[in-house]
Amino acid sequence: MSYRIITLFLILTVSTYSSFVYSEDESKEAPEKSNVIRGGEPLNEQELDKSIGRYGEVDEVPEDFEFATAETKLWLDHHLGNINEPLSLYYEFVKSGTYEDGFTDSVYLKIIELNEDGSKNTLLDFFTAERKQAVNKANVTGVVSNPVVGVYMTGDVYDMARITGGKSNRYRHFLKAIKVALRESASVEATTFTYNGKEYSGEKVSFTPYVNDPHRRDFEQFADKYYEFIFSDQIPGKLYQIKTVVRNKADETADPLVQETLRLIDVKNLDS
Repeated sequence: MSYRIITLFLILTVSTYSSFVYSEDESKEAPEKSNVIRGGEPLNEQELDKSIGRYGEVDEVPEDFEFATAETKLWLDHHLGNINEPLSLYYEFVKSGTYEDGFTDSVYLKIIELNEDGSKNTLLDFFTAERKQAVNKANVTGVVSNPVVGVYMTGDVYDMARITGGKSNRYRHFLKAIKVALRESASVEATTFTYNGKEYSGEKVSFTPYVNDPHRRDFEQFADKYYEFIFSDQIPGKLYQIKTVVRNKADETADPLVQETLRLIDVKNLDS
């Protein structure tokens, strides 16, 4: 049987992370609530080795395996294929909500070199100062997908472990749930959006990975968390926006407990 190499994030493992995470000793002190997303600390090298958008982690699957459309949109699409010159993509990140303090920060993806095989060498500055996320060089060199997606989602599962008050390794449970949701329940639909005063067409990928989680009672406030991605072939790098929302279930008319939006703001030539 022939095989091909594929990013580990896409492999739906047979074992269940949740049974492992929730059966371990709970005596370890839980992360405290913080007003800084991702616990206020960059991902270290050990965490990078476990990250869910890490293109260096590989496994093998049958060549005739068919991925769901949502999986393809996030992880397999050649997002950077519509970039034909060195560019700087500026995304703005905004965190708001009533659960803890929010903030605004920047994300810069620089396409610094176009390779003959169609891949790109890039630089990624994800947040600034004390919030700046560590980025493995292998994940931004010779890539075809937009690395902003992987770094954002890696930070998201770690932050879910922090904000839900569980052990730090609870991120594995959320990682597994996202894998399953992208495979089984995520929706992909046509959408339109306005960027720099012009209307564009694209596709919206949305899912609620924890809504039917058998362990949702352990993080009930956050169990209905909603994820939304907007991609468009008409936008450099294809990623226009990532949005996540945790609504206040006690009062549906109130502001969300937590809302995050990462949106493309500007694209410039690197030499400009």
